Amino acid sequence: MKETIYIGEVLNEVLQPNTTIKIGNSTNTLFTHSTQDETESVAIDTSEWQSGYYSVVYNNNGELTISTVTVIDPMAQTDRLTELQTQLDDINKIITARINGDTHTLTINNKTLMKEDLNTLNNLKNSITKQVNDLKRKLTKGNAGFFKSTIHCR
Repeated sequence: MKETIYIGEVLNEVLQPNTTIKIGNSTNTLFTHSTQDETESVAIDTSEWQSGYYSVVYNNNGELTISTVTVIDPMAQTDRLTELQTQLDDINKIITARINGDTHTLTINNKTLMKEDLNTLNNLKNSITKQVNDLKRKLTKGNAGFFKSTIHCR
């Protein structure tokens, strides 16, 4: 079985005769299936699964094989990415306003940024930029960053 499963995938597993497969953890069983006297191909629908770390236990005539899988909700990551990019846009607006002498306020993660200096805003921007890059790297499995956080003041 794959080590990473995205919610919504359909997995096809071939089970040997007299085999039971169980996917779950101590509090939640995601899937269980048993075969009788024949090899069987089983389609596993993951659309109703919950994200998290789970064990996969194969029991073939008393011989146990145990592995782990990570179930990921791809929509949760894209929702977080959208939220971070919105925060980054808001910080860019407030930095531009500060440079121009405007005194707008901004609330991010329950913190109101009012009369913050440019260093504080720049550090916050760098932190959010790093989070965006890390999340995009996870989504695309690449190594390159997507945004660079640089402010040029005159």
